[in-house]
Amino acid sequence: MVRNMLLLMDGTSDAERLLDCSIKIFHNQKDHFNGAFVDGISSNNLNEVFDTKEHLSSQFTRSEIIEKILHTDLNNSNEFINRFVKKCEELNLRTKVFIGPEETNEDLVKESMFNDLFLIGKDIFRKPNVSRQSFDAIESLMRNTKCPIVLLSCEQISFQNVVLIYDGSKRSFDAIKLFMYLMSESIQKNNLILNIVVTENSSNNEKGVIDYLKNYKLHFSINRVYPDNYYSELLNLLVSLNSFLLVTGVNRNDILEDLIFNKEHSFFMHGQRSIFFG
Repeated sequence: MVRNMLLLMDGTSDAERLLDCSIKIFHNQKDHFNGAFVDGISSNNLNEVFDTKEHLSSQFTRSEIIEKILHTDLNNSNEFINRFVKKCEELNLRTKVFIGPEETNEDLVKESMFNDLFLIGKDIFRKPNVSRQSFDAIESLMRNTKCPIVLLSCEQISFQNVVLIYDGSKRSFDAIKLFMYLMSESIQKNNLILNIVVTENSSNNEKGVIDYLKNYKLHFSINRVYPDNYYSELLNLLVSLNSFLLVTGVNRNDILEDLIFNKEHSFFMHGQRSIFFG
């Protein structure tokens, strides 16, 4: 299977960590990685890097674009820049630059439609120098992207536990199917937990969901919770796991609000916790 993956780049060493992490998790040689450098995420303004903002790929090579962006951050050493550019060249990483809120909100969202996964490093929520405008653009992007998002901890290169959320809705099962299609190799050596929110629909369809999952893994755990205290019980389940990837299509807003408002104090900012938003 070939996967096209879009990586949100920030022009710092965090981008290299995200790239290294992604290569270890998605190690199929047929996979394609695409880098999106977004204005305002890094400490410098990409608007100041290029004299002309249009048709950059026809004016500069991939290496020149990346080098120009990386050189704007004084914390980036020449050794790091050379190493990172070399990695991007070896991967044949396609590079695009998105400058300004309009491009981020519209063009990058459109770009996501032509990718299978959008990989974002959680370190983005820790950055002290991201402007409010840029942060709003990132939040809007994560809410409106046209492909599944994998929110990665760059400390986590494998998942001991994969937790699937099913609440009886089509959206929750669609997220499970997308995950199984795109990342089913992640469950082969790891524990699989199906977390069922008990509703009329989930009860009626539970057997079908279980039979579907058995096509990918014969043995897995099932955890049932009730809607009234579903989110707190979900957190109680997750906190007991040393390492996990949460697969969800239904509570993106709850998780995003936790990350956005609590930042490094967010429950999901822990180094061994990643999320697949279907």
